[in-house]
Amino acid sequence: MKMRLRPFLLIFGIVCVVFALTIVFVRFQRKTILLHESSQHQLPEGAKFRIGKGRVTDIAYSLDSTVLAVATPIGIWLYDASTAGVRTVLTADTYGISSISFSPDGKTLAGGGQAGIIYLWDIATGECHHSFVGHNGGIFKVLFSADGNTLAAVSIHDMSLWDVTTGTHEAKLPGFSNRGRSLWLNGDQVTFALSAGKDIRLSDKMLEGHTRSVKSVLFSPDGQTLASGSHDRTIRLWDVATGTEKKILKGHKKTINSMAFSRDGRMLVSTSYNTVRLWNVDAGTLKKNIKGPNVWQVALSADGKTLAGWGSDHILYLWDAVTGNPKKTITGHIGAISALSFSADGATLAIGASKEILLWDAIEGLHKNTLFGHKEMVVSIAFNPNGRTLASASQDRTLRVWGTETGRQKKIIKVGVRGRGASVRSVVFSLDGSTLANSSEEGAVQLWDAVTGKRKETLSGHTGLVEMLVFSPDGRTVAGGTGSNEIAVWIWDIDTGKHKKTLDSRTGGVSAVAFSLDGSVLASGDFKSVKLWDAATGDILHTLKGHISIVNSLSFSPDGKTLASGSWDRTIRLWDVSTGKLKKTLVGSPPFYNNSVDGLSFSPDGQTLASAGVDGTVLLWDIASITHNADDQK
Repeated sequence: MKMRLRPFLLIFGIVCVVFALTIVFVRFQRKTILLHESSQHQLPEGAKFRIGKGRVTDIAYSLDSTVLAVATPIGIWLYDASTAGVRTVLTADTYGISSISFSPDGKTLAGGGQAGIIYLWDIATGECHHSFVGHNGGIFKVLFSADGNTLAAVSIHDMSLWDVTTGTHEAKLPGFSNRGRSLWLNGDQVTFALSAGKDIRLSDKMLEGHTRSVKSVLFSPDGQTLASGSHDRTIRLWDVATGTEKKILKGHKKTINSMAFSRDGRMLVSTSYNTVRLWNVDAGTLKKNIKGPNVWQVALSADGKTLAGWGSDHILYLWDAVTGNPKKTITGHIGAISALSFSADGATLAIGASKEILLWDAIEGLHKNTLFGHKEMVVSIAFNPNGRTLASASQDRTLRVWGTETGRQKKIIKVGVRGRGASVRSVVFSLDGSTLANSSEEGAVQLWDAVTGKRKETLSGHTGLVEMLVFSPDGRTVAGGTGSNEIAVWIWDIDTGKHKKTLDSRTGGVSAVAFSLDGSVLASGDFKSVKLWDAATGDILHTLKGHISIVNSLSFSPDGKTLASGSWDRTIRLWDVSTGKLKKTLVGSPPFYNNSVDGLSFSPDGQTLASAGVDGTVLLWDIASITHNADDQK
């Protein structure tokens, strides 16, 4: 009996070992993929994880159609085109990569950006092996020649041709000052097109025919046809050799956002509001109409089988280019961030990105919900202290109140004075959650009943534009900073609606205000400095200097001992409130923010600081580890 069991036990043992190794491999593979996700990749010192992969600036397929490259300000994400899984992230000391191009052999990716530097990455290793410096101004287009030996780059001032092997200039063509641009390159022969209003300059020719301004121009792969998409809702195909119009493609109901040719040049993809259209170039007829999101940018795989589109909902869509059916989606990329706020329990972080509000799990860094409804950019968001509702202010001249659990819109408040609407600048809840305060571009500061949506009071006394509002912790006063006609912090009495006090800033327009949690200190940010005021007397306690540009975000830690300030200088500074001394400067390379720090918010326990930038990422910082090692007080 024992002899019979031995083979069975041996086989069972082998199966168990294989099963265990499979689990380990799958977990390791998943961990490897997660390491390439933005939450942990290339974090600055002290940051816990990153929310979002950055706003998309360009997308491109490799010529063998196996890799989809997605350029963002924090790196270039390489996705497996079949599985949509992350392969790796290409980074360098980049500054806003805006254009990418694969070499014909698929081994190298070139990227150019706002700093005027061109980077070349080895796709196999992920290493940046070359950088070309010499452009005066940001680069808007990079493109390899057909043989892969030459790289062309167009900047705001000029076009340069580079020898890929040596990194030296082959030629430089000055005079490029129009931001509409396209390029065809074969060896060192260059044909270029620039849009100039409703006309197009094609090297030495002017193409006329569009009735409204041209938004996008694109050469076919063989360089014989130029496609132009316009605000007049048409696409025109032009003969490059003669400059004559070949065909007009009609059908889009809105402006043409972007276009892409198939590798053989026989199919053209165009995007507009809520539609993606596939055209037969030879016949000038529509092949397929895909209804979906508002796609801003599109790329077609070289084999013509897959279409990638980046939409206004910040999702990358992959469609079957033959059937038009959706294949996969890639999430995590976020547009420019304009506002953020923690819920009272610290579990949820709300992020204003373009017209949407994204709710994220602040503990795990996972996306929870997206709130749709605003017609223009969301500029301010605030949680009700009970955490069950969220208020948002937008340039569409409305305040909206949302249920955070359901994601449903509960109330729309149209903002305006005497029937005139105005873009809303700021919104904030009182600490008891009963009142909403907002400021608008016409200078009005209004108080609303947070439940009924009825206006309670219009605050007066000031004449300048109020950039930001904040309630005192006792709910008795509201403070706002002005910076146009008056450079001051204004404080109003909530019960009477009357002006109580003016704190004269003098050094520059007030761009941010914040109360400490006990209400004893009021902070105001202006050009290059932060002022701490005694909230009772209006006396200046400290002037905090160190920023080299406008301070546009402030947040006190819950214990009132630390103030965080964010600036257009792309840094966050932590200050000791009692002494006014700098505790720590948060700035990073590998990539930190490529533009201003537009939002700051401490979690209720004070252990985490969230920061947001216009590069489309939110960083969560471990404040305990940062402040305990704050020995570089510069």
